[in-house]
Amino acid sequence: MLNVSDKVKKLENVGEKRQKLYAKLGIHTIDDLIWHLPRNYIDFNAPLKIGEVRDEGTFAINGKVIKRQSTLKKRLLIYTITITDGEDLMDVKVFNAKYVYQALVLGEEFLFWGKITRAYGILQMQLKSFVKFETDLTMQPLYNLTAGLNSRMVAATIKDALQQLPHFQDLISQKTKEEMNLVTLEYAFQNIHFPKNKEALIAAKKRLALDELVNFSLNILKLTDKRKIPSQVQIENVDLAPLYEAVGFEPTNAQKRAIDEIISNMQEKKVMRRLIQGDVGCGKTLVAIAGIYIACKNGYQAAIMAPTEILATQHHGNIKKLFESLGIKVEILSGYLTKAKKTQIREQIRTSEVDCAVGTCALISDLVEFKNLGLVVVDEQHKFGVAQRQKLGAKGPNPHIMIMSATPIPRTLAMMAYNGLDISIIDEMPPGRKPAKTCFVDSSYRDRIYNFIKRELKNNRQCYIVCPLIEAEDENDLEDESVESLKSVIKHTKELQEGPFADYKIGFIHGKLKQKEKEQIMQDFKEKQTQILVSTTVIEVGIDVPNATVILIENAEKFGLAQLHQLRGRIGRSDLQSYCILLSDSGIPAVKKRLEFVAKHTNGFEIAEFDLEIRGPGDFFGTKQYGTFSFKLADCHNANLLIKAQEIAKEIFESSKF
Repeated sequence: MLNVSDKVKKLENVGEKRQKLYAKLGIHTIDDLIWHLPRNYIDFNAPLKIGEVRDEGTFAINGKVIKRQSTLKKRLLIYTITITDGEDLMDVKVFNAKYVYQALVLGEEFLFWGKITRAYGILQMQLKSFVKFETDLTMQPLYNLTAGLNSRMVAATIKDALQQLPHFQDLISQKTKEEMNLVTLEYAFQNIHFPKNKEALIAAKKRLALDELVNFSLNILKLTDKRKIPSQVQIENVDLAPLYEAVGFEPTNAQKRAIDEIISNMQEKKVMRRLIQGDVGCGKTLVAIAGIYIACKNGYQAAIMAPTEILATQHHGNIKKLFESLGIKVEILSGYLTKAKKTQIREQIRTSEVDCAVGTCALISDLVEFKNLGLVVVDEQHKFGVAQRQKLGAKGPNPHIMIMSATPIPRTLAMMAYNGLDISIIDEMPPGRKPAKTCFVDSSYRDRIYNFIKRELKNNRQCYIVCPLIEAEDENDLEDESVESLKSVIKHTKELQEGPFADYKIGFIHGKLKQKEKEQIMQDFKEKQTQILVSTTVIEVGIDVPNATVILIENAEKFGLAQLHQLRGRIGRSDLQSYCILLSDSGIPAVKKRLEFVAKHTNGFEIAEFDLEIRGPGDFFGTKQYGTFSFKLADCHNANLLIKAQEIAKEIFESSKF
């Protein structure tokens, strides 16, 4: 017998070669395998008669084999099977598949499915699949595949796995199943892969969709259960007037509200876990700084972890400069420091000589010890895995945790992702900020775009040009850059410098540059030593250059909507009017619809809702991690089902079942 946690190689028909093919699909265990759901089905339930085929297309036909022959043409073996439905004839073509030819026995009846075309007035089918006419399986699953696997192989492997699995552990109570008219897990998995009919398929989808949401909610409950832990960090009220005076401006009402919520949480006798969410440019960093100030003035240390060295360096520069006059020592711990400097800073953190440590993942190294960590701040939380965030939080006596995110999440997804967290939403922009004007054009406008950029540059403004995104091979690369992306940046910079912008100084930046190089490039751009910065998506988060008023995004169709909105957030960070230009030559209607929506909308939450509507959640929360879920069946717009799933999850979690 099998367990769902067993590796797929325990199945008889999965050898070492096939195991590697399944791994390419993200299938490693039996659980992965049975959750590899069909992308579609061949429906043999209503086959056409040959005479009923009027137009070319893909259809199911019922017919008896009356003739078979093979021909060799340019090393291609073509099998022709002539079938009849009792009234008309049709040829079925099979290419280089001898086992199919042998299976289609003369005189036997089959259900054929394939692409039907008309040549010289005669119908013929290019066969894609078939089943024996008397088979019970009249809906055949089709799966997402990789080279070397076909749907028949995958279906056979899944059928073998389901036959060997014992009864599934069903966490949903019998009472709930009866109330919601739910089928069993065994029935659901059997009929999601091999449905008896459409009604059975609908019932299976309903059950497994709920299970997805319940499992997700259980994971979130497990992660956020630390809220029940008493906090050893005792916070008293702190006068924030000196901080605001050092900042030089009064926070917005939304910022003050978030800060008040943080103070209230930190004064409670349990661990704070609060999400600070707001659109790009709303001032989340000031809220985090206030939390750090409160913790440090109460005698505790604070740590702020950023996903990239560029953002960590920017945080360090801003926070250190601000806190110098307030008696709070700030240091950065990052991978680019020398060994001696790292050792020195780690010792200062261990002895509490450093009040606030800023850094990247270097902060979660086993070598880093805090004497009295009271507050952890995680910036751009979706860039980190859950385990990384937990490891930093474990470096103190149950410190308070503040998570910041500029990635707007639709209400229903937020209900799942942050179930158990308190949420502060900063829904107000600093005074004087003007929304970026956005346009979507094709490359026929390139000369006009360049002339417009030159006008901005002549007015002493600056410009970002973002090169096409080419997916990284390493999914753990937080900056998501491949060698091709870097070549694209360097090549494009040279073309611009030697061509339309020969009179201007252009810099380029990407994630693989050494940290000192990146710091110098960003410093030159901030100080207006360069007028144009060509970049990969390394500038996506946190980069703050108020004088930059234009961002040109090349091949905008290659970016997700949330990412486009984040990139647009690099401009519009002052009272100057800013402009975002989305350049794409894609003629695909769905792509044009997406880009036109971004051009017309500046509210990140509206964009997030639209993104969810058109593509589903996918890996919506960023880095693949325990606690996130790529939904296969669940409808994330169904808030009522989400609430029910959370109720079921809470009931399970509070029992001894989980």
